[in-house]
Amino acid sequence: MNIIITGSLAYDRIMDFKDRFREHILPDKIHILNVSFVIDKLDEKFGGTAGNIAHNCKLLGLEPNILGAVGKDFKKYSDYLKSRKFNIDNIKVFDDEYTSVANIITDLDDNQISAFYPGAMKHGEEVKIPQEFNKDDFLVIAPSSQQEMIFRVQEAQEKKIPYLFDPGQQMTTLSQDNLWEGVSKSAISIFNDYEWQLFREKTSKELDDLTKLGVTVIVTQGAQGSIIYNSKGDEQIGVCSPKKVLDPTGAGDAYRAGIIAGFVNKWDWKVSGQVAACVSSYAVEEYGTQEHNPTIDEIRDRYNKNFEDKFPL
Repeated sequence: MNIIITGSLAYDRIMDFKDRFREHILPDKIHILNVSFVIDKLDEKFGGTAGNIAHNCKLLGLEPNILGAVGKDFKKYSDYLKSRKFNIDNIKVFDDEYTSVANIITDLDDNQISAFYPGAMKHGEEVKIPQEFNKDDFLVIAPSSQQEMIFRVQEAQEKKIPYLFDPGQQMTTLSQDNLWEGVSKSAISIFNDYEWQLFREKTSKELDDLTKLGVTVIVTQGAQGSIIYNSKGDEQIGVCSPKKVLDPTGAGDAYRAGIIAGFVNKWDWKVSGQVAACVSSYAVEEYGTQEHNPTIDEIRDRYNKNFEDKFPL
């Protein structure tokens, strides 16, 4: 089974604010907000939803195909992907654009303020899924441009490729119809708890409306773990304890890799969720979304210390 991962490819500029945003934002002056934060630390890392998910898939022994649109400054990222033997044949460079950039500021309470420049990502729908991919493969539709996500859903349905739908940062821009179409036809859809409530409000649909269609719905809840819902019931997945917490950015993408590994390897949902939780625990231990590189033995050891079930790899 081929795994095709679509989404953003970006340079992440990760910044630390050694204070709390709430101490500098006046609620009664929010209508004239004009505030600047002096940053203590700045790092530029390789990121983007497609790159992050692919990185974590590789940690679990998968060989994903990355598909996306990038700009004229992508060579540094491209060299890195080639050095790790990723298949990048389906990444298209647009020479008149820059690669996407995410600017992320994190405060002492792990609250984040982000600014995202899409750049070449707006051409994502011009990069087609190759003809050789079919119903026996698996597609990941991670957050990219609104237009690309809508297009990917159409592609998946035309090619009959099962897919994971992750609306993420595009929850606010995707229409009611687009959201319902993407989620209701998916094999798996993933939300955080805020996104799930927003989905319910925008579509007026409830959990049963999806599970009766055969969709597995996953809702992540940060430090409270996650819940996996399907037609057979639900699984409450606990957290996996990291050694330290330096940066929460990218933990969600790491979690998704565990779910993908579970789907393609046909693990049960409880084990899949626990592997996802385990992989995501490594992401928070480093600054940057692709800086953690545990071996499979290290992942197995942490899994076995946190969960009763046997590690599946």
